[in-house]
Amino acid sequence: MLHKFERCLLGLAVGDALGMPVEGLSREQIKKIYGEINDFLPSPYKDLEAGEFTDDTEQALLVAEVIIENLFFDPEKFAEKLKNWFLRAKRIGPTSSKAIHRLLIGYDWRSSGLPSDTCGAATRVAPIGLVYSFNLDLVEKYAEISAIVTHRSDVAIAAASAVALAVTCNILGYKDDEMLEIVTKRIKDEILADKILLSYEIKSEGLDVAVEKIGNSISSYDTVPIAFYCFFSGKNFEESLKLAANAGGDTDSIAAICGALKGSAGFEIPRRWLEKLKDRERIQEISSKLFETHSLILS
Repeated sequence: MLHKFERCLLGLAVGDALGMPVEGLSREQIKKIYGEINDFLPSPYKDLEAGEFTDDTEQALLVAEVIIENLFFDPEKFAEKLKNWFLRAKRIGPTSSKAIHRLLIGYDWRSSGLPSDTCGAATRVAPIGLVYSFNLDLVEKYAEISAIVTHRSDVAIAAASAVALAVTCNILGYKDDEMLEIVTKRIKDEILADKILLSYEIKSEGLDVAVEKIGNSISSYDTVPIAFYCFFSGKNFEESLKLAANAGGDTDSIAAICGALKGSAGFEIPRRWLEKLKDRERIQEISSKLFETHSLILS
């Protein structure tokens, strides 16, 4: 199981770094400017280098650190880590940025989150799905608590639950259709559940069709289902991640979620990407500590 923990977090970071340079571009713009994204590139804004990831991965690592240090997910400790990290972060999503600012001026974690439908809570939740995979109810509860520190809308919370539950199912070796059933029956947003179901139904259709039917915006209603589509559609890690990075829109988040899903299912990450990924050793170390924490809780 350790290899799935490592591949999940490394996959998240690889996807984040792969999608980072084309974040915000349409699918057509990516085709016109780059042809196809198949390797790491630097940010066109010169804030991040090739192989460097965004706040999607950084916040996921903060979630992991909280779990490692406390065994349970402590939202107050997470809020403190967010505030400290905010001062050195290079790129932060709009909802997280506003919520962390509220924390910095004195808001409690229970009231700092915003009623936004953006996907930041879903991109960082994978460690919860890994560590607490022995209890789906606990995964869902901690996913919700982790979300509301920054994102309080029903769909943002449901999106975090969907990703965490999918990671858990993958860790446990469930088949795709079994994972899909658990995720869509447990999350508390029917529209999101329907779009995730759609992502599976159209998995054999091309990316252009998927983007047209699902969307690729920063909304959880789009980002999470299109990430699931990429997960279901690719026969291996590379195929899925190329779909995600070339989907247009919120490409770093789409590919980060897809990478976490693909990695948690045990798919091997291409070595050429791992070798050029920033902070790979740090992520591997955190993954190992997460697995030790998981084992300690079960002992």
